[in-house]
Amino acid sequence: MRLHPPSYAPVLMAVGLMFTLWGAVTTWVISAVGLIVVGFAAVRWLDDARREPEAAARHSRQQAGPTRGATVKPEPQAGLHFRMDRRWLHRYAILVAIATFALVITGALVTSYPAAPPPFVGRIHLAIAATVGLLSVALAFGLSGPGWLLLIGVALEALLGIGSGPVIGALHALLAQLAFAGTVAIALVTSKVWSEAPEPVDDSRRLSLRSLSLVTLVLVILQVSLGAAYRHQAMGVVPHIIGALVVTIIILLTAVLVTNLYPEHRALRPAAKTLIGITFTQVMLGMAAFITRLMMAQGTLPVVIAGVTHVANGALTLATTALLTLLIRRYVRPVS
Repeated sequence: MRLHPPSYAPVLMAVGLMFTLWGAVTTWVISAVGLIVVGFAAVRWLDDARREPEAAARHSRQQAGPTRGATVKPEPQAGLHFRMDRRWLHRYAILVAIATFALVITGALVTSYPAAPPPFVGRIHLAIAATVGLLSVALAFGLSGPGWLLLIGVALEALLGIGSGPVIGALHALLAQLAFAGTVAIALVTSKVWSEAPEPVDDSRRLSLRSLSLVTLVLVILQVSLGAAYRHQAMGVVPHIIGALVVTIIILLTAVLVTNLYPEHRALRPAAKTLIGITFTQVMLGMAAFITRLMMAQGTLPVVIAGVTHVANGALTLATTALLTLLIRRYVRPVS
């Protein structure tokens, strides 16, 4: 498979845009620095695009001669035990993921009001929570191992929902996000793509994608927990903003490396490109949520819409990061 030299211009562009937007609500100095970084990244991006055909031609000439492949050791894949037909289990996992995503959205609606939410919102959230619980029981019996882990998480989520307080609320919101990511991961491992023979590629020798993807997933989980803590007033917004800067850079670094190193891989490249798009959207939604909270009273319609959309896209960010991590663990072989 053809390898491209990695381009870090998209990561620099993202950093510049974040500093530009951050300076819009702090000081013009930060915005000025952001614009300089954006300009430098644009020049770098154009230069990389110009050099790519030259690199491809050089690679073709090298492929014409004798090749020396790296010595790798394949990683054995753990088997999964299915108690129902795999196709129906996959469809059922998608149904559970959709229900869990609805649970995350309605939970964000409940916490978007300074006092008590509208009664119908709370009732809908409880009804969806009960539905997710019942669906998770059936999923646990259909898929041993991951299904039971998901059921335990949903049970803990229900227990935390009964409690009160900022810390309990933050843990309740975090578990909902993790449950959604777990259902999406189960939908992946029960899919036809996962059952097919893997298309292995070699890991990068300079910066291991297998290790970087795990670090990225951990940082995204930490960022989601900081956001949940802020929404439930367990801490201020500054740690979440700082975390957003760090996590966005790490996510884009991982995804850009995947798209550059494996530009023709039918599973890795689409997942990485999807994660890049969702991450850019999350940055914009985060700025919108922060600005609307500064300009309008909490509980007003623009604040509610911006906050709920940011939470929902955050759940998609976590789930897509988990998917890319799983795909990297399956397809990218460690170099010995």
